[in-house]
Amino acid sequence: MRLTMNEKKSITKVFLDRYRYASKHEKMLILNEFIEYTGYNRNYASRVLRTRTTDEIIHHNPALRKHTPCYDDEVKSALEKIWSVTDYICGKRLVSIIPELLNKFDQFKEFNIPDDAKKKLLKISASTIDRMLTPSRKKQGRKGSSMTKGTRYLIDRIPIKTFTEWKDSPPGFTLLDLVAHNGGNVYGGFLYTLDTTDISTSWTVCTIVYDKSMPVMLEALYSMLECFPFPIKGIHSDNGSEFINDSVLSFTEKEEMVFTRGRSYKKNDNAHVEQKNNSILRRNTGYLRYDKPEHAEVLKELYGYLNLYVNYFQPTMILLEKHRIGAKAIKKYDKPRTPYQRVLELDSISDKVKNKIRKIYHDLNPVDLKRKINDCQSRLIRMAAPIRMPLEPVNIRRKKEVKHTTPVWRRENNADNPNPFLERQRLEELRRASEKLEALRNV
Repeated sequence: MRLTMNEKKSITKVFLDRYRYASKHEKMLILNEFIEYTGYNRNYASRVLRTRTTDEIIHHNPALRKHTPCYDDEVKSALEKIWSVTDYICGKRLVSIIPELLNKFDQFKEFNIPDDAKKKLLKISASTIDRMLTPSRKKQGRKGSSMTKGTRYLIDRIPIKTFTEWKDSPPGFTLLDLVAHNGGNVYGGFLYTLDTTDISTSWTVCTIVYDKSMPVMLEALYSMLECFPFPIKGIHSDNGSEFINDSVLSFTEKEEMVFTRGRSYKKNDNAHVEQKNNSILRRNTGYLRYDKPEHAEVLKELYGYLNLYVNYFQPTMILLEKHRIGAKAIKKYDKPRTPYQRVLELDSISDKVKNKIRKIYHDLNPVDLKRKINDCQSRLIRMAAPIRMPLEPVNIRRKKEVKHTTPVWRRENNADNPNPFLERQRLEELRRASEKLEALRNV
């Protein structure tokens, strides 16, 4: 039976005098006995018995345990700048790219970070990064609509490959998905993005697609092949009609590639590219409707910068193993590395390819890339964000609140994954609404 707090306080008073005047060996025996009664942690129990008065036991004095923080505001300010350049990634991924980014900052003279702050940033841990950046994180997110339609022909000619068969895949085997930019309205014409990711290296390419017609899809596929630094050996898609057709099948046979598909209604068979749809595509394009030629021009320019930024400066973690203990899933990941670093480490990729991407990397400035990406996103928001008219307030009875049964850290849209594009979109909509309201008042 567990003791109450008052009972623990009474026991502490009894043991306090015995412990204070005991020898070293006796103190060890008294401490063991005290832990057995109270159930305290050994370090905490030892600290309790070392205090001089009972008031100090009951009311902990924070001043006694104060220490000078190692990472001051200067380090925090520099860390927030690095965090914004890396598109607000998590601490485990951020800590692996900090040394490279500091070298790039010195090379292009982007940020004036003091030497003391640099030394501290080089030894900071991932958990400390997450703690320091907690106040800066904001909860954002929105869901889109699915445009995948199944087909019944060619099913027997294209084999199925499940999520369990992707382990130890060589470089060149990719997953494809077509993402619709319809803004929640599936009627009429709108733009798409072909999202392609390599299983082995996490190298990801986003390609603009104007519609689902076969000539346009084939043009996007050939454009995608040119964006990869190494040859593509196979593609894997869902069961949508934009992929499961004679044209794409002939394309794979001509290029001597393996063509596989996932099971119907089993998105986990395409887990790698589905994850990139959120972490790369939706984070940088949002959920607006893009259906005009000027939208396509900006998206094409955005993807030119985004493909370089993601593959050369965004570390990724690949799942090594997963097992369950009861209801809890234990996952183990490899060391965070950028797709560029993963390509350099592979012996199966030729030196010619490695030298080519080394030359590209040497001339890249991550801060300038991020600046250009933000500029493209701002133009997209100004062109595509809807003009919302403020309405008169209406009293609506609120429904009973439904509590989440899933912990916050396991929810899809949590504070650890803020979407800066959606936040800028919200501010642009508010600005437009205020301008509209101001114009009506002046009439």
